[in-house]
Amino acid sequence: MNWSDPNRRDSRLERLGRAIVLGVVTLVDGSRRVAGAVLVLALLLTAASLYYTVTHFAINTDMRDALSRDLPFQQAQVRLDREFPVLSDTVLVVIEGRTRGLAARAARHLAARLRVRSRWIREVYVPGGSEFFRRNGLLYLSEDQLWALSNRLSKAQPLISQLSRNPTLPGLLSLLGRGLERAGRPGPQLSDLGTIFAQLRKAMRAQEQGRFYQIPWGGLMRGTSDGEEARRTYVIVQPRFDYGRLQPALEALQTIRAATRALHLDAEHGVRVRLTGSAALDNEQLKTVSQGTGIATGLSVVLVLMLLVFALRSARMVAAALLTLFMGLVWTAAFALFTTGPLNLMSMAFAVLFVGLGVDFGIQFSMRYREEYDAGASHNEALQLTGWGIGGALCLAAVSASISFYSFVPTEYAGIVDLGIIAGTSMFIALLANLTVLPALLTLMPVARRPGGPQRRTLSLRRLPVQRHARTIVVGGILLAAACLPLVLQARFDFNPLHLQNPHGEAVATFEYLLKHSKTSPYTIDIIEPDLEHAERVAAKLDKLDVVSHALTLASYVPDDQAKKLSIIRDMSLLLPPFALLPAKVPSPDATAIRRALEKFERKLESFHAGTADRGLAREAEALARTIRGYLVRFASSPDTLVTLQRRVISGLLDQVRDLGIALGAAPVTLKDLPHSLRDRYLAADGTARVEVFSTLDLSDNRNMRRFVGAVRTIAPDAAGAPVMLVEGGNAVVQAFRKATSISLLTITALLLLALRSVRDTLTALAPLGLAALLTVALMRLAGISFNLANIIVLPLLIGLGVAFGIYLVTRWRSGIPVADLLQTSTPEAVLFSALTTMSSFGSLAVASDPGMSVLGRTLSISLAAVLLCILILLPAILALRATPTPGAGTGRGKAR
Repeated sequence: MNWSDPNRRDSRLERLGRAIVLGVVTLVDGSRRVAGAVLVLALLLTAASLYYTVTHFAINTDMRDALSRDLPFQQAQVRLDREFPVLSDTVLVVIEGRTRGLAARAARHLAARLRVRSRWIREVYVPGGSEFFRRNGLLYLSEDQLWALSNRLSKAQPLISQLSRNPTLPGLLSLLGRGLERAGRPGPQLSDLGTIFAQLRKAMRAQEQGRFYQIPWGGLMRGTSDGEEARRTYVIVQPRFDYGRLQPALEALQTIRAATRALHLDAEHGVRVRLTGSAALDNEQLKTVSQGTGIATGLSVVLVLMLLVFALRSARMVAAALLTLFMGLVWTAAFALFTTGPLNLMSMAFAVLFVGLGVDFGIQFSMRYREEYDAGASHNEALQLTGWGIGGALCLAAVSASISFYSFVPTEYAGIVDLGIIAGTSMFIALLANLTVLPALLTLMPVARRPGGPQRRTLSLRRLPVQRHARTIVVGGILLAAACLPLVLQARFDFNPLHLQNPHGEAVATFEYLLKHSKTSPYTIDIIEPDLEHAERVAAKLDKLDVVSHALTLASYVPDDQAKKLSIIRDMSLLLPPFALLPAKVPSPDATAIRRALEKFERKLESFHAGTADRGLAREAEALARTIRGYLVRFASSPDTLVTLQRRVISGLLDQVRDLGIALGAAPVTLKDLPHSLRDRYLAADGTARVEVFSTLDLSDNRNMRRFVGAVRTIAPDAAGAPVMLVEGGNAVVQAFRKATSISLLTITALLLLALRSVRDTLTALAPLGLAALLTVALMRLAGISFNLANIIVLPLLIGLGVAFGIYLVTRWRSGIPVADLLQTSTPEAVLFSALTTMSSFGSLAVASDPGMSVLGRTLSISLAAVLLCILILLPAILALRATPTPGAGTGRGKAR
């Protein structure tokens, strides 16, 4: 660097600058002199660091620690988790049955099996599936619904009562046969014969086609078909986590899947089971991230090796650069685990940042060494000249890059504070490695001098028309910046981590489906009130909001108008006494009995003539007769098939009859009667009450989620829950990066002003960074890429590399080299290959199957391309419009080559 001495203060800066450069030269030359000892010491340190890393490696995947617990919304969430611990970190088991009864039975059986698997399962809850709701479920119907059910049951009373005495397929067919005989005659009729005939036909046809089908007796009794929502039930499982594993909930999820297999909860048995919820989503993301790195890593290694070979044209230099990079990475990993403990999902990105800038330091040093060595200097002289020529720039770049990372430390984004400490310190580790290990390796593995001298550049940039069109380039850069501004103002931050996961994964696809199609959204807001009375008042206010579907408290589960409803239920129980609804215990019929019953019933159907009064029933009877004939031709000699038909026709009916018998025994319900499993979700032991708020909006849209959260928080500012965490967490992340960016830019600017002692030179070094940032955001907008939790770490890397590249070119130009000659040196060439290597290394992530990794790779590629364009085109153009500085003795070596 050029250091002048206009006053005493500047003299001190000059002496400091010379001392730094002299220290770099001494360190480089000392490493050369004792190269063997340096390498042995480095290998021992690497081995020790590697051992420490392997034995202490741990990942904290608990995303609750990502943001400071002092933030108001975090405190609200902490209070919610403390008062209602059963609500956090759950697996939502979504069970969809061919009938409502199948889904309910599957949920009960799965819950019972999981409750005894306490090693990995902490809590199991079935919403609306306890014995309490089986007994009192009718009280939650409206009066109109109860009267309609009463009318249906009065018509079905003969079928239900008589079938209870003989709950078998032959018993059902016999009963239907008698009903068929009375059809069209005066007197009591068996209702819905035509509908039951159609359902029997569907069951037999499904069996012929190899499909599962069970008659929906519940819907037939209610007189309505079971809709998709009605045929879906849920089991909420709270797993035990092992946060020392990459997939903390893996064992619990495997336990759930094993239980579903053991219970035969699959399509062949009329049930579909899917897992989602926060724990399943996190597990799926961590799994896809670990699997998606394979191709990306392989492609990255190949591309980086190709570029290093092309840049350095020496296998030994490539090996030296890569070995230095590897050692520095291992040292950094050990430092990270020693200082911050287990890595979090953000601090793991230190490797990306280290490789990006670490390989830059290695390329800059190696190519400058190659330039000096090819110019005729001996190995010893080439290393010394490299230290004098680029040592100061490397130190300034390392300090600037470290500042861009350390700027995250004062923010409230706890997850990235660790990243800032690790990545900031890693810049000095990378600098030390490249000033000690790399010179030692170049000494122990001497390279051959390239014929043609320093003019034989690997990739000369002198043909770039920068100097001839400098003014046009600068004006074009200003116009380009202006054109980018409208797009930059449209930039958005996507706070929803769901958008960074594979949309085809089971957990994500199920979650998205529930958001769009389920009345019971998995995204709810929770509000804590001091008691139930306050909670009810808040819920009443929330119910008036247009964005709120309904707000629930514990009191919401106490049925209204109980006296009137119980009166209707008592009338039904007189018609169908609960004891009469207990199916008699009779032996299951064998295949022969089932076949004979089908044959007998088929003959009755054949002989049936309803006359003109009920032609619809006649057609159904005729169609069922044909179906039975074909069925018997195919399966008469297949006992297992006939027994299966008995099960598919009768089992659902028996379940409905049993449930009806239990439900007709309903009794008055008060708050004290509500089950503990439900009370624990809405009322804490100290009386603290919870309000659960559901939205009318599609919360897969971030704008809707912001609207929902904003409206609810006007009434309940201390609201918690996933939507609040996502919206407010996203705001906190954006604020953290804004704060960190401001700190880093101000600090780096002050550092450059001190080091360069020139406002113009400082602005010259920073100008390309400004355009690169604008260009990056604008291109992201055009490509449809939003900032998100994955790619926002691009900002510190952009600042670090952008400032470093600018420093390299400006300091080389300040040594007295005109722009035309500057483009022929190794400096811009090293910048080019450094950027291309980093782009290849992490741009290869764009091909990863994980959307989060892919968007990170695409964003890095865009960012580095923008930096490269601005540094190699705009910066030389700006320098060309300025007078070339007079070379001074600031470095102690005169004019550098």
